[in-house]
Amino acid sequence: MPDYAAFGGCLRSELIFPELRERSGGAIDWTLRTAPAAASLIAAQRLGESEISPDCRVRLYRHAHGYRLEYDDTGCYDVSADGREIVWSSGPTAFPAAVRSDVTGRVLATALHAGGVYCLHGCAVALQRGAVALLAPKFHGKSTLALALARSGGRLITDDVLPVIAGPPVRALPGMHQVKLWEDSAAMMGVQQRDTGALEKHLVHDFPDDMLMFESSPLAAIYLLAPAMGAASGDEACTRAPIASSMATMALVRHATLGELLGGSDAALLLEWATALAQRVPVYRLDVTPGLDRLPGVVGQMFAWHGDSTGRPAGVEP
Repeated sequence: MPDYAAFGGCLRSELIFPELRERSGGAIDWTLRTAPAAASLIAAQRLGESEISPDCRVRLYRHAHGYRLEYDDTGCYDVSADGREIVWSSGPTAFPAAVRSDVTGRVLATALHAGGVYCLHGCAVALQRGAVALLAPKFHGKSTLALALARSGGRLITDDVLPVIAGPPVRALPGMHQVKLWEDSAAMMGVQQRDTGALEKHLVHDFPDDMLMFESSPLAAIYLLAPAMGAASGDEACTRAPIASSMATMALVRHATLGELLGGSDAALLLEWATALAQRVPVYRLDVTPGLDRLPGVVGQMFAWHGDSTGRPAGVEP
């Protein structure tokens, strides 16, 4: 089975992941195997359910031997109690790309959760004064901004799933070194495009090492993107406003990768983690003037807040 770099560790998998970098040597953090059918659950408790699309839902169970994610389309993913073993049994429409997306998304987030690490649904980039997390629903441009920051001198930590240790100190762990862009963003960023459906993204993963962060980073700030809202206007590409700790806690719960899926004692642990995170890291609303043409201005302002003392990206001469 090939070994892949993922979430700062190593995934050994019976499935092939062409978008992940192969890795040799070192300890194996997670092992993914396949099975012809899902095993029977013992003492199962359904923790939560979430809609993936109008035709697909996912349910999370906790049982005597760990967790199970059950998707209507791709099948069942059983995660051991310690998070180290994952077993996939195919569903009725298990397209390979969808299975890989499930694994690198909620499945490995569940494995991290079993190991005591929670994840946010968002991107993160390491800048000179620490890592910044970008959280937002779909169509808000967080992946586009993350790639622009990485191309301007930052280092991409992750896109889509961000593991965070609440500390102290609070640290962002490396996730998946890939970026998913909608067609307009891919065209503007000069990304080689492939044929995709109207609601599919272009996956970008062929980055040079100097654009990537392979180690954990101190988390300097968390931004909740709010395009076309707030006070950003005129010459300002973006403005930020601090969010009170109590409101920030609830926002972090909403943006947790497994937020809708966790119930019972797992939900209580998530709330405890989000509370600690909101107390230790500033959380801002980032109001962004709409339009991809304003992206350079947003990047410049982010570097002014979190770059070097001149506000310039690393390596840029005066």
